Amino acid sequence: MTLYNLYIFNSKGECICYKEWRRENKREITQEGEFKLIYGLILSLRSFAQRISTKDGQQYIKFFNTSGYKMNYMETATGLKFVLNTDPDAIVKNPLITTESTIESQLFHSRLDSIVKSHHSFV
Repeated sequence: MTLYNLYIFNSKGECICYKEWRRENKREITQEGEFKLIYGLILSLRSFAQRISTKDGQQYIKFFNTSGYKMNYMETATGLKFVLNTDPDAIVKNPLITTESTIESQLFHSRLDSIVKSHHSFV
């Protein structure tokens, strides 16, 4: 699996942690501009999901795919928002995983924990 980058936003929308492992194209906007763009995208997707929902209750965005990456999203009860961009085939090509299921891979979770906890911004 290829991990491209990880963003962690606090409940105010501030990027409190950013880590990049692979980036094939140059950033065309400032890093701060990219943080605002990603956070705005999250808010827009959440609003969109809520407004077009045919069911009562809170609707959640877990991920979306493009041809070049998969943006995975998780929000904690404390308001922290995690955005992890990966290779779109990282989960889909695993024959033991369905695209509707949550990621249960202990290897995935342990490596993600290791990466995040080793970052200088992790407290």
